[in-house]
Amino acid sequence: MFQLYKKRGFSEFISDTFEFLKLEGKNYFKNYFIINGPLLLVLVVCIYFLTKVYMDVVFSSMVAINPNTNNILNDLMNNIPLFISLGLVSFVLIIIVSLINYSYPISYLKLVGTKSEITTQNIINLMKEKLGKTILFFLASLLVFVPIITIVMLLLVLLMMIIIGFPLMIIIGPALVSWMKLSYYDYITTENNYLKSVGNGFELLKSKFWPIVGSTMIMYIIFYIILSIFTLIPYFIGLGLMFVDTNANSDQTEAFSTLSILASAIMVISTISNYTLQNIVFVNQGIIFYSITDEKENISIKSDIDLIGSDSE
Repeated sequence: MFQLYKKRGFSEFISDTFEFLKLEGKNYFKNYFIINGPLLLVLVVCIYFLTKVYMDVVFSSMVAINPNTNNILNDLMNNIPLFISLGLVSFVLIIIVSLINYSYPISYLKLVGTKSEITTQNIINLMKEKLGKTILFFLASLLVFVPIITIVMLLLVLLMMIIIGFPLMIIIGPALVSWMKLSYYDYITTENNYLKSVGNGFELLKSKFWPIVGSTMIMYIIFYIILSIFTLIPYFIGLGLMFVDTNANSDQTEAFSTLSILASAIMVISTISNYTLQNIVFVNQGIIFYSITDEKENISIKSDIDLIGSDSE
């Protein structure tokens, strides 16, 4: 089993993330899709039809002989009941799927850390046990992290006018993300209250600022590269179709219909890829959390001493 409590530096934060995926990846993602897969499937179906209905309206107006804004608005209004119903279902599903996405990695890693049996039921039990705290963290973060992030980002945008904002954005962006995720790990895995965990998350970030920021930045670069691979290929196929020379109106209609399906498919692929790949970032932040916790509390040394004691008996 993967050794979670272990002293690590910048390179180990990254390499051990992929070592974890190598050792636990099959079981990790199998359970992830068992738990989150059905909801994710319903969500992408809703997103597919939302996107397709909208794109069909836009493209049909482009094919029309005298297209105008009123025609587009009328077509959209005719489909408003479908938009509202699919939109509401999608909104609720996004919240639920996001909650699972946040609570699943931390529950899995906790079972790894305690050397417990990793089964779907054990993961679900831990997620249920911490559901209240997960929801509370989200709500509290709307009042704490969202204003902080908004103010910092606005300042960075202003600083971009004098160039210095660009390098600061590269550093402060991952730092804010890591601070929030480390605070979340502390809040869920301990009995600390929200503000205490936010403070602990900040202290954890400060303790190894550059290794944490560097590894977080690298993981997000990897995240966006993989996400781009899954989405850019169908995007360029669709873009190619847009420049196909179609003379007949029927040919235009067929091309736009195909493009509408492709645009919807891209949204589906992007949604599934985004939620799935987020696990890599969460695992990385979990490894950082447990590593720094080990440095503070020497859990791995205590565990080794206990093993020596049990062997001598």
